[in-house]
Amino acid sequence: MPDIDYSFLDDDLLIELSQLELDDYIIELAWSSNGENLAAITVEGKVFLVNKYADIIKYKLIGQHDKGGNSVSWRSDGKEFATVGHDGKIKIWDGISGNEIISLEAGDSWVSKAIYNPHSNWLASAAGRQLRLWDTNREVFYESSDHSSTIADLGWSPDGSGVAVAAYNGVTLHVPHKQKQPRKYSWKGSSLVLAWSPDARYIATGEQDSTVHFWHRASGEDDRMYGFPTKVLELSWNSTGRWLATGGSSSVILWDCSGKGPAGRKPREYLAHSNKLTQVAFQPTGELLASTGKDAVLAIWDPMKHDKIIGRKILSAPASSLRWNKNANLAIGQEDGRVAIFKLKS
Repeated sequence: MPDIDYSFLDDDLLIELSQLELDDYIIELAWSSNGENLAAITVEGKVFLVNKYADIIKYKLIGQHDKGGNSVSWRSDGKEFATVGHDGKIKIWDGISGNEIISLEAGDSWVSKAIYNPHSNWLASAAGRQLRLWDTNREVFYESSDHSSTIADLGWSPDGSGVAVAAYNGVTLHVPHKQKQPRKYSWKGSSLVLAWSPDARYIATGEQDSTVHFWHRASGEDDRMYGFPTKVLELSWNSTGRWLATGGSSSVILWDCSGKGPAGRKPREYLAHSNKLTQVAFQPTGELLASTGKDAVLAIWDPMKHDKIIGRKILSAPASSLRWNKNANLAIGQEDGRVAIFKLKS
């Protein structure tokens, strides 16, 4: 075990609201924009809708993707959400009733992700090497297969004008209606996950070779950070865009991206876990950071103030998905099929 300082630990910081038994490994969770509804997809492709009324939480199984599930995303108005899986389908669900609205063909049997634009009703989907953008009529208005391998991840820019795609050979940026060809941020390696900084200065990627890339969006230059013992699958920016939290080890690592960026700066390190991290997530508007590890520990930090753990819970299994909502509620999807929902004490 690492030498952990518990002097700031508040055992009552996290109040449990509910424990849901979904009986299957949780692939991904997503909160609606109002923070009242939660969608979940499991490894077997089961789709659940969780409704929260005050402190009353109910959930139901609303459908399934044959052969397995991959991701879930809410539309910005909270009226619907999308799920994808291994059946070649993008399924759109009503955010209140849970009824299936429509099923769309993604272009390949393996659909890795579908995410809504942060400022419109457009939807981006990744299936094999195929990127498709869907308009409000659920029709494809842009598509590209200009990628070196199966798409591993994708993310809308903060202003919603473009989509970055992570695959082998780096990142590809697609800006519909504004560019003749997508822009390439190239290198010989495999990018696994990506995250835009809120100010759009950087596209950060976690890599198969156990490094983190910081791509300078405007110039195309990049910084590479080494020293991680495993491949980096955990990335989370704080709300200002100054700090990026990364996994890839048993420690939470914070990179200062202000000024000229993280190159040449020693990162901050936060110790609370005895095994590899599985999730890291900053609050969307607050200052707190949550982390989970293979040790089934949930840790809460106030990293702008100090490097001491301030909250801690032991989970029933390692976390596979971790999501804050705007009301400072925290949903934890676990490998044993449980979803734990906590709130911060007032």
